[in-house]
Amino acid sequence: MIKNIIFDMGNVLAGFDAAKFCASRIPNEKDAALLCREVFSSVEWARLDRGVTTNAEAAASIAERLPKRLHTEARWLIDHWYDHFKPDPAMEKCIARLKGLGLGIYLLSNAGFDFYTFRESLKALRFFDGQLISAEVHLLKPDRQIFENLLKKFSLKAEQCFFVDDMNGNVEAALNLGFSGMVYRGKVKELEQTLQKAGIPM
Repeated sequence: MIKNIIFDMGNVLAGFDAAKFCASRIPNEKDAALLCREVFSSVEWARLDRGVTTNAEAAASIAERLPKRLHTEARWLIDHWYDHFKPDPAMEKCIARLKGLGLGIYLLSNAGFDFYTFRESLKALRFFDGQLISAEVHLLKPDRQIFENLLKKFSLKAEQCFFVDDMNGNVEAALNLGFSGMVYRGKVKELEQTLQKAGIPM
């Protein structure tokens, strides 16, 4: 029996398109593509999510791979990426309904400490019973330990949890631990239908 729904954040609770964000900031197409790759697909970005480096350290490291004219822009993107984070009102309504059904609602996200700067903008979080971000435990999904930390922190049982994430590997990791779950593709209706099939009266 499903008693808890575990949500990822990026592209689940809120949309984020790194390429569009960079393009909206940097008019030169090649520069925008370079910055998108070197910032958002970088080891440094993963280390920010793991909570083992600072924005300044990440920017300095990334700058070594960029022409000097892009150094300031790289730091700006690191410091302001969540300006392009767009909460999904339809998902917020879905979560409110799930909360009204008496289900436990939790967050499990790969996110750096910047989360504490922008989390107030995610109104859906007011329905959550708990949250665990990767930076707090220095672990990243799909590492099984981060899921185990979530279960331990909130005294949850894997077989009673349904996990929603936009990444195939993260959902597979949860399934391997006994969770139910689905890969979210941006359609709240599809999520609701899947939850209903799992026995939740949406």
